[in-house]
Amino acid sequence: MKIAVIVGWALLATEALFIASMFVQPNVGDDAAGRGMARGFAIVLAPILLGAAALFIRGQRGGPRAAFWAGLGLMAIPLFFVVQKKLVGAFDRLDRAQGQARYGKFADARLTRLARAIEKEDTATVRAVLAEGPVDFAARSQRGRTILGRAVEQAAEYEAGEASLEIVRMLLAAGATPVPNVIVPDSSQGERDAHLLIAFVFGGNYTNTLPLLDLLLAAGADPNTRNHEGQPLYFSTYSSRPKLEVLAKHGADFTAPDTTRTDRPGWTAAMVAAQLGNWDAVMFLLDHGVKADHVADDGNTLRKIVAAKKREGASDPALDLVLRR
Repeated sequence: MKIAVIVGWALLATEALFIASMFVQPNVGDDAAGRGMARGFAIVLAPILLGAAALFIRGQRGGPRAAFWAGLGLMAIPLFFVVQKKLVGAFDRLDRAQGQARYGKFADARLTRLARAIEKEDTATVRAVLAEGPVDFAARSQRGRTILGRAVEQAAEYEAGEASLEIVRMLLAAGATPVPNVIVPDSSQGERDAHLLIAFVFGGNYTNTLPLLDLLLAAGADPNTRNHEGQPLYFSTYSSRPKLEVLAKHGADFTAPDTTRTDRPGWTAAMVAAQLGNWDAVMFLLDHGVKADHVADDGNTLRKIVAAKKREGASDPALDLVLRR
């Protein structure tokens, strides 16, 4: 009973201070609904806390025992939600950690050790493990990654460094092959292009995206990879001139028309780039085999798209250059 009394007074003091702080909090916010929200919550919560405190104190001072426990229970409700949130967060973190562990968990303990070194960007350990003998580069982790797939994922991370690229180089030099499905053998995960190696890397916009793309293409990956819809990568909205230059360096064919979209049947990549206003890409594509006079299945041409863009107010030196092609 004594412990319950101490807990009750601690809860009462803490919640009273919290509500008082909401009363004095400055009114801030971007709109009328946001301003004064803290004070509004305080006005609602204060009577509830006063009622709980009255029950708690009355029960403590000779009143019905039920009043004491009712008051304590009401005051414990916020604590219950805080504890619940902490527990849920802890379980979520544990679940994520277990899932991430499975990305690099192989039946072969040596591969697992190699995967853990990859995740830490520990080039020295990776080099030492590779020196122990041949590696089964076809083996899959519990999440369907080959060891090269795990290294590529690591190198493609937002904050991945040069060490992760060096690890990919070491694996390729040791005999790993950049086949399309090194990351996952099916399309079960959320990102539908994630099981297509070059499509996965091409879709990134991080520090390592361009050198990683160059590295894999140099090792034999297909520069003409298409996404899960069968569309050439250079049609995508995440295409850029630097990425196109890497594809061109490795012999990509930019002349294929888009046969996947009913709203732009038979359009060339230059036509799509013009529609998006990506004039730098338009000029690059025209310089790499895409015809300026191509007539799409819907009768559209690059010149018609450019002329329409000019009427809409677009201005770029490339527009007139395209019209003269």
